[in-house]
Amino acid sequence: MVRNRVLALAAVLSVLVASPALAQRAGDIIGGVSGGATVGDLFGGSVNTDSRWGGTAGLFAGWRTFRNSVVALEANWVQKGGKGIRLDYIEIPLLVGGVVPAYGGDLRLRGYIGIDLAFKIGCESEVALLDCDRAESTEWSMPFGVMAGRWLDSGRFIALDVRYALGLSDAFETSIPYNRSWQFRLLIGGPLRGTR
Repeated sequence: MVRNRVLALAAVLSVLVASPALAQRAGDIIGGVSGGATVGDLFGGSVNTDSRWGGTAGLFAGWRTFRNSVVALEANWVQKGGKGIRLDYIEIPLLVGGVVPAYGGDLRLRGYIGIDLAFKIGCESEVALLDCDRAESTEWSMPFGVMAGRWLDSGRFIALDVRYALGLSDAFETSIPYNRSWQFRLLIGGPLRGTR
């Protein structure tokens, strides 16, 4: 059932990505690096952990499909889990959203939603019921969030991003907890093609 929901969402996002393609004009492409903190827990079935803090870092590329719409692809290292459980993933989120200028055009606000496939690269668990040997090797989630950024005089941009990632698939084979995490990131980048 979860797999069917994931496939349906992926199909919708594929249609949006296929339309004509984060800068000022359609077709412009930007890229950069990101880093920050995460706070998350595991929830579902008989499992409800307290939250734990972690880190995140990654690379991103985004392109403007229309005047105010953006498609972005990222590759991120993200720590998830809950109290007593640390799960490390490499995530590949595909995001779609819109950008609007604010405060006379200096500040840009972006809202987005997407689909995320994560590959487990590490696990540490002090919880007997959630053994690392039973942690799933892949995970699907739905990230959504808001970003505020501005272009600098140097031609680069800086942005703050707040994202919530809602788990769509089980994190462990023997139980049904889902990862839920907040991600707070700083992004720095610039144009890869086109102008700002």
